[in-house]
Amino acid sequence: RNAEFVPPYGNHASMYIRPLLFASGPMLGLAPLAEEYTFFVTVMPAGTYFSKAGDKTTVIETGIDAKVMEEHDRAAPCGTGAVKAAGNYAADLEPVHSAKEEGYGTTLYLDAKEHKYIEEFSVCNFVGITRDGRYVTPKSDAILASTTNRMLQQLAEDEGLVVEQRPVDFDKEIGDFIEVGMVGTAAVVVRVKSITRHGRTYKTESFDTLSRLRSKFTAIQCGDHPDVHNWMVDVCPVSTKQ
Repeated sequence: RNAEFVPPYGNHASMYIRPLLFASGPMLGLAPLAEEYTFFVTVMPAGTYFSKAGDKTTVIETGIDAKVMEEHDRAAPCGTGAVKAAGNYAADLEPVHSAKEEGYGTTLYLDAKEHKYIEEFSVCNFVGITRDGRYVTPKSDAILASTTNRMLQQLAEDEGLVVEQRPVDFDKEIGDFIEVGMVGTAAVVVRVKSITRHGRTYKTESFDTLSRLRSKFTAIQCGDHPDVHNWMVDVCPVSTKQ
């Protein structure tokens, strides 16, 4: 059923699945907890995230420009930043639209307490490749953990790269990254070619390592590369209409 909505092999698209749970009982207050909940799953074909119409690889490989948000925070300390909650995205709606009006493709948030440590892009994890070849991604209780990021870390380790998940001081370390990427379920990993803060722009030099990891990741998804880590699951038999 609905097999025709699954994007065909080789077109850089995927079937995106998103579960949603919300309280639907007859109550308006916050306490006590709701006695009724509704769970449903939306499924839809999705094209390449951040791609331009007619060109599936342009933005992924050439990259987008990011702006560090100074007047807005994505998530508060001890808040819900690490939870897949719809409200987490609301904090970025006005900032990301304002950034795009200035010509940037996305936003980058630092920690809300000190505005010192890198946290996340608008809807994606931050990953960077240092000049000495380390795969670095921020560690924070306010970051939504990405399964895609964890898988890319494993692939990086398989290649012999050192993987570090730790606090990343923006001012001290941003110049050490020769590659920066945005990582997420739909995006997989998209190149960030520049990051601007306080009027100063830091430009990345390449995308070789992250592009290679991305190719391996998508090859496993499509069955073109051995799944040695047993990530793939057969959901149902493939069928076609007669």
